[in-house]
Amino acid sequence: MKEVNLLAELIKIQKSEPLSFSLYVNGKRYQLKNIKILEKRTPLTKRALRGGVYISDKIVYQIKAIISDSGLVNLLSNFMLGPNFEFKDLKISIDNESGKCSSVSIIVNLVSSIQKQARAELTMNIIKIYQE
Repeated sequence: MKEVNLLAELIKIQKSEPLSFSLYVNGKRYQLKNIKILEKRTPLTKRALRGGVYISDKIVYQIKAIISDSGLVNLLSNFMLGPNFEFKDLKISIDNESGKCSSVSIIVNLVSSIQKQARAELTMNIIKIYQE
């Protein structure tokens, strides 16, 4: 399957039967909760007619999730643009062992992490999706 078709299938399945996802950081596996896969317009790239506002026709797919491991929260800044000069890729796998989404891996970049008590809300841009 092509990446776009695989991602569309994943979004469709996720809406009807929630899938289980794991995030891998430095060789360790962390369970993700409250997964949402969204379509979002990219940062603005050209001027529009009204007031010099910028517009964009490109779309990026994002995964929003919650992680409850407080030890990971401190490591996340090593993977995000801002404290670093470039993004580091992270890998997410789908834990379901059967069905169309078995052995699917998603490569993401962490774009934001909001810490709330003992958990963090992550927003990640999908870079690549493939079936092994």
